[in-house]
This record gives sequence, C-alpha cells and structure tokens, in this order.
Amino acid sequence: MTVWPTARLMTPADPIRQELCLEAAMTTLCPACWRVVPHDARYCSHCGADISELHERDFREKLLGALSHPDRDTVIRAAVALAARHDPTASHAIETAMSRFPNEPHVLAGLLNALMFVGDEDARRIAQGALGHRSFIVRRAAAQTLQHFDRRPEVTCERHEP
Repeated sequence: MTVWPTARLMTPADPIRQELCLEAAMTTLCPACWRVVPHDARYCSHCGADISELHERDFREKLLGALSHPDRDTVIRAAVALAARHDPTASHAIETAMSRFPNEPHVLAGLLNALMFVGDEDARRIAQGALGHRSFIVRRAAAQTLQHFDRRPEVTCERHEP
C-alpha cells in the first residue's frame, strides 16, 4: 500500500524538483507487517513477505487490505472508500473490521457511518446489532445509520410498456 503523507511541495515552476519531492514523500507499506519498505522493493526487509505484486493489485483489494491496518483512521478511511464504491462485500468486510475494535467506540462509530454508503440488508443488520452496544457513541452512530436508511428513497426500475 502506498501512502502519501502531507508534504510541502515545491512550486510548479520547478517541475523536476517537484517530482523528486513527490517521490521522496511517497511511502510504501508492507501489507503483511505494515512497516515502511522502499517503493521499488520486491520483498519486505522486515518480514520477508513478497510485495512484488502489491502495485498490480486493484484498488478494491488494497482497500480490503487496509481494513486490517493497525492505524484506526486508515481503517475508517478504507471502510468509507469501500462502501462508497457500493462494493457487494463492503458490509461483511466492515463487520469484520468492527470485530477488531469492540472497545473503541469512535472507531466503531466511524465504521457504522461508512455503512450508510452501503445501504444493503447486511448493513442494516449490522447497524441494528450495534444498537445494543454499551457505548452511547456507538448506539448513536447505529441509530443515525438506520435513520439514514429509512430516509433514503427507494429506487425502483419499473418497466413501462408502450
């Protein structure tokens, strides 16, 4: 996974220097141990994982992998991006990510908010289950997610015969 940290770029008047700055600012993380590796590495120098195919993965696979990232904000951002794509596996993947953070209400709330973008029956079931969580923050996020589902207009495709 490639991460672009916030970096102060050179002025556009110096495109070669700007390109070098961008290359230096880009960080590649091993998808197995989440440690920084050189961008052109074929194997992780920390855990030995084969990362040569990392850049060939499609965006969906990278998002699914990011759901297991140790940084909680990265997990939430990946969940929102996956859900916004209306991926059919998003609800299950988000539910799995939620199981990693049972005692972290803000992470659970962020993941529940991501479910708003999915809107399938699994997302509704997950949000309903979260209504019983001991944290008010999680219960409130679950209730907001369910309210969002209830406000969403039904889209039907009716066939009209001439």
